[in-house]
Amino acid sequence: MSRSTSSLPSPSGEGLPACPKFDREPGAPYPMEVREYALLLVASGARRKDIASRIGCSTEILRSWVRAAEETGAMPVPPAAGPELDAKPSMPQRRPRDPGAGLGDHEVQAVLDLKRKHPSMGPAQIRTQLKRFMGWRVATKAIARVLKTNGYELVHTAGRPKGEEEVHRFEAPHRNAVWQMDFVELRIGPERRALLLVLDDFSRFLVAHALLETPSSEDVVTVLREAIRRHGKPESVYTDRGGPFLAWNKASSLGVFLETELVDHHVSPSYRPQGRGKVESLAGTVRRELWDVCHFDSVEVAERALEEFVSRYNHRRAHMGIDGLTPADRFFGRWEEVLSRVQAASRRRQGAAAFDRAGGDPFVTEEVLPDGPFEVIRLGIEGDRMMLSFLGHQVDLGEVRA
Repeated sequence: MSRSTSSLPSPSGEGLPACPKFDREPGAPYPMEVREYALLLVASGARRKDIASRIGCSTEILRSWVRAAEETGAMPVPPAAGPELDAKPSMPQRRPRDPGAGLGDHEVQAVLDLKRKHPSMGPAQIRTQLKRFMGWRVATKAIARVLKTNGYELVHTAGRPKGEEEVHRFEAPHRNAVWQMDFVELRIGPERRALLLVLDDFSRFLVAHALLETPSSEDVVTVLREAIRRHGKPESVYTDRGGPFLAWNKASSLGVFLETELVDHHVSPSYRPQGRGKVESLAGTVRRELWDVCHFDSVEVAERALEEFVSRYNHRRAHMGIDGLTPADRFFGRWEEVLSRVQAASRRRQGAAAFDRAGGDPFVTEEVLPDGPFEVIRLGIEGDRMMLSFLGHQVDLGEVRA
């Protein structure tokens, strides 16, 4: 079906021709004389919306014509008098608004402080941290402009190539449904160590970790026993096909332990890391945010730094994969309350008031606690041992004597 456009009225600007008649099949390109006429109107200051309406094209098509003409230097020179379309005054062309112009000094400083503490974080991750811990709803483009202005080079990750296998995302339905485990090889000075990570799939909470000389099935069992004692028993664990995870040759091997504890063991297919993306991502985070920025001269120093990192990761680092909450928010079942409070605070965006409080560090805010009483300290007896529990940490006070 062809489309015929009658001759458009000539603009009143002197020296401008009328738009020529043209016939165009749907999907066919516009004639060159029509494109030249549209560019002449753009150069004369007419509104692009009016130009597109008169020609019968979209503003996006008109924008592509202008961009191509500017790149090739084919943009026409306007006459002395500009056109008047439908007796509407033409609007002056405005420069794009600086997305970072609306940020206050306190917000800019908070962005830069967070970037210095976590060099590997990009604008989206910084935005997530500011929203969770400060209650600020700051645009990603504004953060990117602040970083670029202050000399930080932004890294753009390419999208997934076309034709690649579609990714099916999975998340456990509740805490302790699935624990993912993996080893990461790290260097400490001239020595090599294997870092064991045990991650709860639902919450991304790091339930256990250990820095080992060599990976072994017995060490995995020891770490799992302690994790189960502290956080309860998982319904299943998911690992790769590494030797320490598949061992059955001893009574102390992982396979025997899981069978005894009635814990299912799921193993990923060979050469297919899909499905273990959460623990693989955590391994990358440990490298970028700890091992790549710190040099450890001894295993003891590395272990202390690792303990601090794990505590920060679980409780003080918002995770983009779980709606900007911390892993602890999900693991301890408080995510609905925390999320509602964060959303309410971010709508008001009272950043200045929070930042100006005496001695207030924007990244050391109070943890969101449930309303009403909650347990801080507990004294109990386990077997013949007196145990003190303080804010979730247990201390063995020794043997109970009659």
